Amino acid sequence: MTNDQTPGPHDDDVQGDAAGRDERDGTGNDAEVPARPTTRPTEVQPAAAPADDEPSSSTSASPGAGPRLVPWTHRPTTSEGAAGSTAASSGHAGATGAGTGTGAGAAAATADAGDDDDEPERRRMRPAVVLAVVGGAAVVAVVLGTVLAFTDGSPLASGAPATTTEPASTTSTSARPSTPTVSATPTPTATPSETPRAATPPPQEAVEAPYVTSVAAGTVVAEADVRSPKGSISFHYRVVAVGDGTFSTEWSGYTSTLPVTVQAAFFEIAPSVGDGLTSSGDGVALLGGATTSPTSGSALLPIGQPSYLGTLVVSTAEASADVPVEIATGKVLAVAPVRWSVPAKSTNIAPADSGVATFAEGTVTATTPSGAPKRYLVAPGDLTDVVAQRFGISVAALIYLNQGLQVLDAEQHLYEGTTLLLDPDSL
Repeated sequence: MTNDQTPGPHDDDVQGDAAGRDERDGTGNDAEVPARPTTRPTEVQPAAAPADDEPSSSTSASPGAGPRLVPWTHRPTTSEGAAGSTAASSGHAGATGAGTGTGAGAAAATADAGDDDDEPERRRMRPAVVLAVVGGAAVVAVVLGTVLAFTDGSPLASGAPATTTEPASTTSTSARPSTPTVSATPTPTATPSETPRAATPPPQEAVEAPYVTSVAAGTVVAEADVRSPKGSISFHYRVVAVGDGTFSTEWSGYTSTLPVTVQAAFFEIAPSVGDGLTSSGDGVALLGGATTSPTSGSALLPIGQPSYLGTLVVSTAEASADVPVEIATGKVLAVAPVRWSVPAKSTNIAPADSGVATFAEGTVTATTPSGAPKRYLVAPGDLTDVVAQRFGISVAALIYLNQGLQVLDAEQHLYEGTTLLLDPDSL
């Protein structure tokens, strides 16, 4: 059999051994030579290597060349040893017919051929080995990732006890409490819109609560007889304190010859007889229609201090369409001045004007007989607390004198054009 592969080191050894046997006995049949071991640390190699393309079966050592020791370079493998053993067995079987020496040489040649045939197989096995290594690495990566995921990303040291953040309970089925969410810091509100709101005293203001005593119940503060210019209407009236800060108008002896319904009310500005009224006035009292029998009655005058109402006006409340125009609805039938005698009220509010100031630049529009400020007209930009300071009273007193006072925004700007009452006796 022709071997066109490059001879290996053991091929030369086989050939050297065969040549040696030929020198001893010339035929190779005189004595039985034992088979060469296939694996050893060193081998004898001829000094001169055979030509590359010579067949291994016809290669012989150069005469006179001595053997030399070289390191073992051929990889000993199990398959190689097995092949050598198989070849030796085959050679031993062949010695039955052709001689022992010939069988040993054939076995050595067969072993070398087996080594050459294993090289392609190893080349074919290399991709499979690479795939196996890559697949193993992938499996290791998956296992390692799973371990890290279940250990919160902190790998465990070898031999270290496994720690867990979960309670060591196997019977609880309740859900784990969620982490409380921290609320965001509240965003500050924008500039307050200019909407009305009730005026309030500042929290730091600690003064005596303002008060104004009421006129004692049953006190008569005004009284007089009323008669129209032609005497068609006549009656007697009086204004009496109720005791709760209000008054009541009482009349008696009312008679009328006019075919209309008559009423009486108090006015600050006196009209003239025959004028048409544009407002109904304060404390309207419905006296009645035409009657010759005297009647009486009363009506509420819901004003704390009515002394500014200087006139009692009698007018037509209702009339038919065929009456003269002079007594038609809304026409003034009689006018009577009112002389008030309202007693002074007891109070702890005593306003006094200290002059114009920033944020209190309004004007005093009326004063009391003693010269104290009575009414104040609000200017643009006036503030409740500054206006109170200007007149020497507390914000609570200013609000007490002006029930239901409306202001703007948190700084309590007063409405421009508003008239404030400053006289406690006018309540």
